[in-house]
Amino acid sequence: MVQTSGVIMAGGRSSRMKFNKAFAEVAGKPVIQIIIEKLQPLFQEIIIISNEPEFFTSFGLPVYRDIYPYLGPVGGIHSALVNASHDRMFILGCDMPFMNIQLVQYMLGKISTYDSVVPEIASYLQPLAAVYNRTCLPVFTECLEHDKLKLTRIFSELNALVLKEDELQKFGNVKEVFFNVNDPKALAEAQKIAGRLL
Repeated sequence: MVQTSGVIMAGGRSSRMKFNKAFAEVAGKPVIQIIIEKLQPLFQEIIIISNEPEFFTSFGLPVYRDIYPYLGPVGGIHSALVNASHDRMFILGCDMPFMNIQLVQYMLGKISTYDSVVPEIASYLQPLAAVYNRTCLPVFTECLEHDKLKLTRIFSELNALVLKEDELQKFGNVKEVFFNVNDPKALAEAQKIAGRLL
């Protein structure tokens, strides 16, 4: 298998959670720990992207800041594209504990000559649960330098394969697989889902 990197995006300010959402506990573990344990068997390298690297030293993984700081997920993905050791990478938000690893493998198998493989749910792209090729880097750099920071719009400039919901449903309930633990209400819901999926 082509060597790949797993990237955890932990750059958000977690304003709705009142503390860093990467450390929200689901089924007795921080969400980021759940994600690391899921990704470890699949990837030759796992890195974390965060502008607060001091929070993540205990995991023993490389942590990289944004090169263009505080410009949102576009800056975070750009940093991943620059810093990952491998040209192909799976990028996942730090608040998504229920991602299906078989789906990740499926997406990696589809990347081929595409810039990205990105899921789409209810007509919304899921760029923080997607596979990227380093061929994306010039587009992300250009967008950051020209203040084009709407992540989903960047995909119109990429040669991206969009996976529709009917294709994703083979890997489980898409609302659960792509569930974000990003506020206290979602955290309570995640505890219920965890009983079935973790």
